[in-house]
Amino acid sequence: MKSIKDYYRTKYKGSLFVIKAGGRVIADDKARHSLLNNIKDLVTSGIRVLLIYGGGHLIDEALKESGIEPVKVDGRRITTGGQIDTVKHVMAADLSYRIGSTMAEIDLHGLCLSTLPPGWVNIALRPKHKDMERFDGTIQSVFADQIINLFGAIPFAACPCISVTGKNGVNINADDVAVAVASATQARKLIFLSDVDGVLVDGKTAPYLTDSDIPKLIENGTVTGGMRVKLENCLDALNNGVRRIHLLNGFTPDILIHEIYESVGPTTMLIQEKDLESYLNEIEVEKTIKGAKA
Repeated sequence: MKSIKDYYRTKYKGSLFVIKAGGRVIADDKARHSLLNNIKDLVTSGIRVLLIYGGGHLIDEALKESGIEPVKVDGRRITTGGQIDTVKHVMAADLSYRIGSTMAEIDLHGLCLSTLPPGWVNIALRPKHKDMERFDGTIQSVFADQIINLFGAIPFAACPCISVTGKNGVNINADDVAVAVASATQARKLIFLSDVDGVLVDGKTAPYLTDSDIPKLIENGTVTGGMRVKLENCLDALNNGVRRIHLLNGFTPDILIHEIYESVGPTTMLIQEKDLESYLNEIEVEKTIKGAKA
């Protein structure tokens, strides 16, 4: 009888997982090591992994140290010409280096990209905000074939982009990047790591939510602020073919491995309503395997 881990390894072998890690997770030595070691385990099992990482709080701190107050509208950053150099320094010189160093330390082979290559996405700058020219943008389309072609190695990419002219750096929200890439490549899973366990409903972390639950939680005010934006992004991903989305606390040791190799974890999974019955059947299969092993 196969173990639970062997069952999921067989099930997900050859699948693509897009993982988005918040800057707090990447900046923390223990959390970063745990995440990359977990990714190494997944890759060894034959799972393809693309890690997208952000750095919002570190960018905020760097701007404030320079005497610049960050500006955000509806939870999204306004990046001006005077701020894009700070974004590039934090993402490319700081966080990218930390990931590369940890990869070398744990013997994890892959590609660590300091920006999204211009051949991956077609981007557009957002319009001016109060006469301020912006250097943040939106993703208009994703060239999935260009991304898939890189999977001879494990790619890790920061969220800033380079404009098609090559003259400007453009800051893109890392959640947006992860959702767009996962949707375009039809990733089996989209995984977000931050500093929270998932979605709180009635004071408890919901084990799973469906695409029909999300609009209701937004409408009744259960989710607000950054979590509302994240769930809106996740709903787009579910509607565009991503089968399962996981919201994990990146500061919980080995949380990625536990979530992938167990049907029920201490986090929130997002799933389409039509796939819920299949997921509930998985739980029963896991119970059967555990019972046979007892």
